[in-house]
Amino acid sequence: MKSQPDSLNFTPSPDVVSSVHENGIVLLQICSGQLFAANGTGARIWSGLKEQQSLEMIVSDIGNDYQIDWTTARGHVERFLIELERQKLIQREMPS
Repeated sequence: MKSQPDSLNFTPSPDVVSSVHENGIVLLQICSGQLFAANGTGARIWSGLKEQQSLEMIVSDIGNDYQIDWTTARGHVERFLIELERQKLIQREMPS
């Protein structure tokens, strides 16, 4: 997998609403009516996106919370973000 640049940020797509529950999160893509579900880790990543945290900040939080090394945390976060982007649930924000 190709690594994303450190300065790359993502934001939730404007047509996605989320509902956090005790087992994770459910995302509704309003334009298509599709539902997507993720576990607690996915909910943490989504929360970081909504709070406009950088990729590095999200990775650090996940690594610390689950006591995994930074490289492993980054790989998991990147795979999740790639899938969210593939499903058009998030958008890339490139630095100007």
